[in-house]
Amino acid sequence: DGRILNSAGINIAAAPMVDQWYLTSNHTSNGDITSNWSRTALSGTAIPLGTGLSESSGVFSFPNTGKWLVIFGARFDINGADNVDMLLKVTLDNSSYTTVAYATAGLNGSGTKEASATGFYFLDVTDVSNVKVKFAASSVGSGSAITGSSAVITHATFIRITDT
Repeated sequence: DGRILNSAGINIAAAPMVDQWYLTSNHTSNGDITSNWSRTALSGTAIPLGTGLSESSGVFSFPNTGKWLVIFGARFDINGADNVDMLLKVTLDNSSYTTVAYATAGLNGSGTKEASATGFYFLDVTDVSNVKVKFAASSVGSGSAITGSSAVITHATFIRITDT
């Protein structure tokens, strides 16, 4: 039934869980963002709260079933008249991914400008072996990037809300 009980018989799967990851260097091409993810471990962080997610080659796996809120945001360096997308992709079968949400920014003009955007998705993780997420970039023109940093600028935050 998805319950995970500790030694006192408390359903720890129902306990709050929060995790946050961020991009540590710029991503400058279209396609999956497979590297440079780091769990937030900066000064004073409370991450992770509960069991954190695991990440391998840009694929995030959930520690427990449940209904999870995924909040992701990106800062973009946009060159000229360009737009850049950060995509959230979900698999329900540990194989085929579908794009379910976007964080998008676009600007006109010349030179490089900064912009940011945020996306949200409420995901029902019914099977931790098969339901996973990853992020991708699209519409990245020459000189544009999804910005990574030593601080939380481009990020993914995962919050477990309730049981599935």
